Amino acid sequence: MNETTGIPFADYRIEGPSGTDPMTAATVTARHVRMDRVDDLTILAARYSADDEFRERFLATAELAARQRHPNLAVVRDAGVQDGRLWLASQHIDGIDVGETIRLGGLDPARAVHIVGEVAKGLDELHGGGLRHGDLKPADVLVTEQPGAPDRVVLTGYGLARPTDGPAALTYPAPEQTAGAPADHRTEVYALGCLLSEMLTAVRPDPAHPVPPTQQNPWLPPEFDTVVARATAADPEQRYPDCAALARAATQAAGAAATPPARPRRRRVRLLALAAAVIVVAAAGIVGWSFPERRSAAPSPRPHPAAPLTRSPELKAALWGDYAYMADTFPNLLPVSADGVGYQELYNCRPVTEKGRTLSLYDHVAVGMVWCLGNRNPVWNVYVICNADKTPMRPQTSKVRIEGDEHWTRPTGTGYLRWGGYRAGNGDPMVSFEVFFDNPQESFCRWVIEAEGSAGTVHGVWWPGVSV
Repeated sequence: MNETTGIPFADYRIEGPSGTDPMTAATVTARHVRMDRVDDLTILAARYSADDEFRERFLATAELAARQRHPNLAVVRDAGVQDGRLWLASQHIDGIDVGETIRLGGLDPARAVHIVGEVAKGLDELHGGGLRHGDLKPADVLVTEQPGAPDRVVLTGYGLARPTDGPAALTYPAPEQTAGAPADHRTEVYALGCLLSEMLTAVRPDPAHPVPPTQQNPWLPPEFDTVVARATAADPEQRYPDCAALARAATQAAGAAATPPARPRRRRVRLLALAAAVIVVAAAGIVGWSFPERRSAAPSPRPHPAAPLTRSPELKAALWGDYAYMADTFPNLLPVSADGVGYQELYNCRPVTEKGRTLSLYDHVAVGMVWCLGNRNPVWNVYVICNADKTPMRPQTSKVRIEGDEHWTRPTGTGYLRWGGYRAGNGDPMVSFEVFFDNPQESFCRWVIEAEGSAGTVHGVWWPGVSV
């Protein structure tokens, strides 16, 4: 189904794509015409509405789901049939799905356990109301940041009667589903255990060949092996009685770690296309700059800053992979680990290519580029670009009109600054602030800082506080 922006559908007007699902022809964001509210529409393929039994089950399930009200569940708004297509409308959550975070290398145990605990509350609420999610997967778990409060975790994708396409269509098929036996709430305990394992290791569990999480991430407390093994036991009777019990066990396992465990990304992480259409083109030898539109999507959850750690070479490699040399060069800017928090709340750091494609921490490149998100007060994006062979990096011709520059001097070194303004795609004024270094220990790198407003917001607020 090729819906385009502005096309009417039921009581909605399509605004854009939202996601995909194997059973759907389209998952889109749409604005309710009368309520002026943005929802997510899941529109099934036409073949499903032709099945009278399935159509009745779909609408009955949606009606039951619409009665659910829980902070960890996206609200189901409405459902119906339009132009021969079954559809369901649910609350639009402006967050980052866990699947994206997993593709970047997984989550630290504390964050994974928090997410499991919140998802468990939502699942148990569904089970108490006579519903099951049906196909729990990382993309159905959305996380949004709440200043001064724990990250909000919302479960989406429930309320859909699932067609009988077999277990192959499921993300985490339990053994009883594969065998064609009846499924109940313990089937979702199994799926939640698989989700926990995948968040901790960035590797999707293979039901046919289960592997303890610590074999894929040896930095994990061994107690997680026991938790995942029980949650994903072949016999449903051997699993946790409900999702809350699994969440409690996971919390205890996370507390067994004496120090915050690092995440060794032992497998190459699959490439993830960034949401931004254009990114800073900042590799050595590329002439000029090109800037992305300001990121307007809700940022990924960011943890609280951790105390500095003394890191062995082995631990550094686990935390930053082939980019450890960059983190070592600027320990006061970049976080201790790629998923940690750095200077002025820099977070969600990831290696990217000059085309904006996310790389694994173990993809060796001649010019390393790490992109971190800022706290938007005033900085939106920070890019650290370094020559892996440590040859000096010098200013290139800029496509942005340079509005100012200066040579900077501090007790720790000297260097060069330049800045210029440009307009984001939405017309907002932005500034790019570029930093070069004279010290041989740093001269093979440069920074690009992007902020909304004028150069003074960076020069007078952000730049003076960072140690170089």
